[in-house]
Parts: sequence; structure tokens; C-alpha cells
Amino acid sequence: MAASIQNKVERISLAGGLLGLIFTDPRRALNALVKKHNAKGWRATFILQHSQHNLFMVLVQLVFLVLTVGLFTFGPGYLVMFEKEE
Repeated sequence: MAASIQNKVERISLAGGLLGLIFTDPRRALNALVKKHNAKGWRATFILQHSQHNLFMVLVQLVFLVLTVGLFTFGPGYLVMFEKEE
């Protein structure tokens, strides 16, 4: 019987605003996610920087940024594709 390959996509959300600029390390976030999934037998096959094209979400991000006086908003982050042989 041939082995089947299972795929999944995970999203990493990163903080934005002044706090995100100071405390967010995208490389550390990606490494942590990949290590966690490698320990479970998954292999990262593709990493894509996620961009926000939804007008509603862009407006929500701007509202968060204004309400927190530029300190915080949520950012788009990355999409990571994993695969695992079954």
C-alpha cells in the first residue's frame, strides 16, 4: 500500500504597532512553529508572508491602532504549509 501525504496550513499572527516593532521577532516565531511541528512528524514545505487584502480587516486594524494610541494592532503574519507521510 502506498503512503499518503497529509497537508495542512498554519497561520502565524504577529503584533503590529510600537509594541510589535519592539518585541516581535518573526524569525523566532517561525522557528518555534516549525520546531513544534517537526517534533510531531510534520515537515515545512512552503512559507508565505500573508498580506491583508480584506478592506474590513484593514479598517479594524486601523481602529485598534488608533484606540491604543499606536501601541498595538494585529498584523497579517505568515502562512506555513506542512506535510506528513501517513
